[in-house]
Amino acid sequence: MPRCLFGLLAPFALFATGCGSEPPAVAGTPQNATPTSDKPSDFRPGACGKVTGFVTWTGAVPDVPPVTDVRPRADGAGLETRTLTPPYAPRIDRFTHALGGAVVYLREVNPARAKPWDLPPVAVEIRDSQIVVKQGDRPSTRVGFVRRGEAVKFQSSEPVFHVLRGRGAAFFALPFPDADKPLERQFDTYGRIELTSAAGFPWHAADLFVCDHPYYTVSEADGRFQFTQVPEGTYDLVVWHPNWAVTAKERNPETGLVNRIVYGPPLENSRPVEVTSGRTSPANLTLPK
Repeated sequence: MPRCLFGLLAPFALFATGCGSEPPAVAGTPQNATPTSDKPSDFRPGACGKVTGFVTWTGAVPDVPPVTDVRPRADGAGLETRTLTPPYAPRIDRFTHALGGAVVYLREVNPARAKPWDLPPVAVEIRDSQIVVKQGDRPSTRVGFVRRGEAVKFQSSEPVFHVLRGRGAAFFALPFPDADKPLERQFDTYGRIELTSAAGFPWHAADLFVCDHPYYTVSEADGRFQFTQVPEGTYDLVVWHPNWAVTAKERNPETGLVNRIVYGPPLENSRPVEVTSGRTSPANLTLPK
């Protein structure tokens, strides 16, 4: 990007980040019932079991309208309109009601007893008019699981100015004036980080969960999930999904265009699950409650 153009955009970028005016908390951040232990690992592979199940949707399948984006044309000749898929739209099989893409995790896990962290590193990329989260061989989604204290790589592959906003367990804004120039950030606080755009792309949305143990996953297209090498004991099995219902739209006071979309509280449900050594504990989950 030419330096003169970046100089013109920089003040708008500062305005777009909100100048720290937004509250640091985000609704729907899961709570860790057991604080991180600084003791040596007490993981015992011989005293573990497996948890497996399905996530299904109850009730009518919601009809989620597409996102309409309106912005000035690059050549300055009026406005252009695009129709986009909402980032938080649920992936529900209309025949089986299986819910794919839901976050499933175990609560009340003592990190000292958990298996070693085995989830791949997380990378976040702005491309194809969306925030894409990549983690290992799993298809790109809108959510990733980060081990507390580890770093995430962020970058934009688009030749336009972007600012990635983080709110919740972390409060930051990462500018990307040029494409394909990655940045890294380390996360030390447990909880959910909501990722959105602070540069006028209101439909951008994704999530990171900063975790103390690796018992986090995303349900498959058929709703299936599983956790292996779970220490024997009783836990809360939680399913979580971001809300796609728009509750407010913030507009640019000069142009009248939407700058930010506000969604309703996330959907969550839970149930107890007892894990026994050497056995599989079946446990299904539903949304909404």
